Amino acid sequence: MNFDKQILTLSNALWAIEIEYLPSAAKVDQFNADQFETVLSLNEINRGTGSLSIKATSNYNTTGLTLIEGIDGGTYLHASNESDSSQSVKLNENTLVLSLGTNFASFNVESQEIIWNIKPDLVAIFEFYDLEDDYLLRGELEMFRIDNNGNIKWKYAGKDIWVNNEGKKEVQIEENKIRLIDFEGNEYVIDYFGKTTAEKSNE
Repeated sequence: MNFDKQILTLSNALWAIEIEYLPSAAKVDQFNADQFETVLSLNEINRGTGSLSIKATSNYNTTGLTLIEGIDGGTYLHASNESDSSQSVKLNENTLVLSLGTNFASFNVESQEIIWNIKPDLVAIFEFYDLEDDYLLRGELEMFRIDNNGNIKWKYAGKDIWVNNEGKKEVQIEENKIRLIDFEGNEYVIDYFGKTTAEKSNE
């Protein structure tokens, strides 16, 4: 997989979207800000931040081109599919929900505006999952339930970080419960309110 340049396409009844991500090492001069209608920033821009190009074509064949700069940390563009419910990008009608490095954000495709932008974890964030009408976001230090307005409903920490180096899925959402595995292989079962219902240490 080429993380130096990533392209993701997705669509719904309203929009066809093409997203291109370039990290700091690859972005130099490849995105010319003058070609974009709108240029936005998630964080302070420096040589270490990445950029995201969003090309949105409506069902009326009107096209908008937006550049989002100032992306801190690593980013892996992917949408959910039948075999994997995890996602870093989701298209909801006129809105893109994005997990980008350290930022969890909502972008209005039609108005080309960032609706909300939060940095929930002290370190990095990764993928997110649909959880009822909200999102479950995996951060490095904590799990977060976040609503469609960017409000954190609850957060949950384990004994270690939420990165498992044995290839096990850190998050599995089941009916009325969520199974979690941390770096050490400790397993947790929590309910949709973020309360622990079972825990098993990897000793």
